[in-house]
Amino acid sequence: VPDARVDFAHGQMSERELENVMYSFVNGDIDVLVSTTIIETGLDISNVNTMIIHDSDRYGLSQLYQLRGRIGRSNRTAYAFLMYRKNVMLKETAEKRLAAIREYTDLGSGFKIAMRDLELRGAGNLLGAQQHGHMNAVGYDLYCKMLNEAVKEA
Repeated sequence: VPDARVDFAHGQMSERELENVMYSFVNGDIDVLVSTTIIETGLDISNVNTMIIHDSDRYGLSQLYQLRGRIGRSNRTAYAFLMYRKNVMLKETAEKRLAAIREYTDLGSGFKIAMRDLELRGAGNLLGAQQHGHMNAVGYDLYCKMLNEAVKEA
């Protein structure tokens, strides 16, 4: 589209620069916004209906869900294109993340996405430094730790 008005937004911009770009985008002075994930949260622009996510296999499931949630905020059909390099062999976890984001497209799918993310990454140790682990063990581990602390205090 040769007449498209294109601008960019990224985290290295000053707050004022970023604000000006976003203001121009909201007002329709910019047709295409090329951006980093700085747009992941906080934007509610109803006229945005298309997003292209480059190297989508490198993002986490929650991040993909947040990014996809920036579009389709009106009655217009929205499109999210999750791209990855054809010459790169996707890791199994990346394939599962992309399959999940493709599967859960209904409004209010956030809980299902969160549960799939928990399943893929594991829950981790809620009270310790380790932040990932096995989903099935977190309840038991937490119970044992609390029980041990209670016994020590008694």
